[in-house]
Amino acid sequence: MIKTLSFIFLSGIIILGSSCSAPNDCGCEPPDLRPITAGEQNVIESANDFSFDIFSKINAAEPDKNLFISPQSISTALSMTANGAVGETKQGIKSALHQDDASDKEINEAYKTLAAYLSNLDPKVIMQLANSNWYKDQYHIKENFKAILQEYYDAEVRAADFDNPDTKNLINGWIENKTNGKIKNMIDQIPADAVMYLINAIYLKATWQYQFDKKKTEPKNFTLANGAVVKTPMMYSDGVKANAYFHQDYQFVEIPYGNGQFVFSIIMPSESEKIDDFITGLNVEKYRNLIDNADTGTFKVYLPKFKIEYKITLNDILASMGMAQSFGGDADFSELFMEDLSLFISRVLHQSFLEVDEEGTEAAAATVVEISVTSIGSQPSVIYIDKPFAFFIRERHSNAILFAGKLLNPLAGN
Repeated sequence: MIKTLSFIFLSGIIILGSSCSAPNDCGCEPPDLRPITAGEQNVIESANDFSFDIFSKINAAEPDKNLFISPQSISTALSMTANGAVGETKQGIKSALHQDDASDKEINEAYKTLAAYLSNLDPKVIMQLANSNWYKDQYHIKENFKAILQEYYDAEVRAADFDNPDTKNLINGWIENKTNGKIKNMIDQIPADAVMYLINAIYLKATWQYQFDKKKTEPKNFTLANGAVVKTPMMYSDGVKANAYFHQDYQFVEIPYGNGQFVFSIIMPSESEKIDDFITGLNVEKYRNLIDNADTGTFKVYLPKFKIEYKITLNDILASMGMAQSFGGDADFSELFMEDLSLFISRVLHQSFLEVDEEGTEAAAATVVEISVTSIGSQPSVIYIDKPFAFFIRERHSNAILFAGKLLNPLAGN
């Protein structure tokens, strides 16, 4: 598999991407930039820390796959969820998101104002964010939680019949619609104990400021991490004005879209096999240094034409980042429903799509947080006896135990 560092830092574009003057000689209207408030900057910095943290951890978990995620989508879905959490559960979510020093109000207000700001920066960049909440119609969502979702996240809040198979299709249809058809069939099923879904969807379509000529796209060599060489469609442009920094160990270049406010950031180590080490060591400070050291120039650019479709369940990764309590029986999501329910996060799903071609970039992602109720005494549909166990043979009428035993290894005779 080709390991591709093709990660768009959507959550950090304002503080990072705009710190270096964006090249803009396309005749476009310049972006209407406003000052970033202290609260917004605090939340953006937290989101950037989270971006590099989760990117590194996912890369470590799946090192042999092409990787594409939207930290913006993941953090938005989890920030919505945190408003229904209490105590250590809430703090665990905030810790995973690097939001320890931000108040709930500051976080919610920043997501509201930044969503509107990002969506209107460039007429040649379509940037759409959408949120929704779906809950089992036999329960009653708390009005305060509902009001937060609607006021700060512009979320659609819907009660639905989770026992109806069509509800899964309804939710998947919402995600597909909000991602312009790029994220399909995200939820495979609605489990019997699921009671709520918190969903974020993000869609971006951006046109290069400097177009690649389709006639000049040709098969060229691309070196894989293991040293093997493959032929891949390589786009070419001989007049790209971009910010770039060249180091003996890597190249850094930011190719602009539209009016230059959005960019495609690329960091390519000089030795292919060191990409994982580079990602592991990457953080906000190092990324910011790359931007500060970059100079604007006009370059001939070869860029692979490629597409990535990616899906991952984030439970284990988020648990390792501080959210372990959210996934267990000690979770406290008592601000979600009026009923007294024992709730936990059963799944955090993330699915994404990316296509880079001569015209620009189309990207989409969705994050689903599934909330379930602890099912004490419920019967599973499948039983696996796959660990050492004790066993007894008894007579049912008298309850006399006739035999007792323990199995440690079914392949060992004694």
